[in-house]
Amino acid sequence: MTWIGIVVNVVLMAVKFLAGFLGNSQAMIADAVHTFSDFATDIAVLVGIHLSNKPKDTDHAYGHGKYETLAATVVGAGLMLVGLKLGSNALHTIVDAIGGQPIKSPSVIAFWAAVLSVAAKEWLYRKTITVGRATANDSVIANAWDHRADALSSAGAAAGIGAAIFFGDRWAVMDPIAAALVSLLMLKVAFGILKDQLGILVERSLPEEIHREIESISLSFPDISYPHNLRTRTVGKTVVIDLHVRMDPDMRVADAHAIVSGLEQKLRERFGEDTITTVHIEPR
Repeated sequence: MTWIGIVVNVVLMAVKFLAGFLGNSQAMIADAVHTFSDFATDIAVLVGIHLSNKPKDTDHAYGHGKYETLAATVVGAGLMLVGLKLGSNALHTIVDAIGGQPIKSPSVIAFWAAVLSVAAKEWLYRKTITVGRATANDSVIANAWDHRADALSSAGAAAGIGAAIFFGDRWAVMDPIAAALVSLLMLKVAFGILKDQLGILVERSLPEEIHREIESISLSFPDISYPHNLRTRTVGKTVVIDLHVRMDPDMRVADAHAIVSGLEQKLRERFGEDTITTVHIEPR
């Protein structure tokens, strides 16, 4: 889907820049800049996926999954910067209009370019989010939300441009007002992406309910008691679990090892075959 996204973004970027300049629309030019950011982040996602799929090696014992997280972080950061820039430009134009500076109304070519963008980007969002959720790929999911943000951006641009065209010059200020509102939506999406991905980069633990589930899975083995010192994190899509349990001190090492191996297998069945588990045995 990312390659399709790149092609669509290149076409839309050219159409929107052309329509923005020919149609005298600040909202459309801003929307074109947003599409350019999508193009750049599509490239970042492809690079991140390529690097994260590399097998484990001596220098990366936990794999290369954080490249994927880093790529998703780049998506969020790019979206945040673009949102701030578009919002700043729109606010300056609004302030100028309040001060009496006239704003020239955009032309209809900008309106139809925005409508085309809404349809194309919403289609991309639906396709990309389906792939991202099916593969549990954070960077693809982040990129899908970027497509949705672009669709909202184009919808706002279409509303502002349409108001200016169909209601006359007195409504021309709707163009920058729409751009300002859309920038807020972009910042909200960017904040959500950055919050999730930075949590992974700083090795935030899995949620408390997941910890309780891991403890419950451990206690489903009759010979295991008192699971404690539980530590969790993620490396890309890979879950890492460190756990201490207590067992009968008189049990044969081979038997204890077999039980713990069964626990590790059950955890992999729950959290994925790539799950990395370390279970430390203590005497009861």
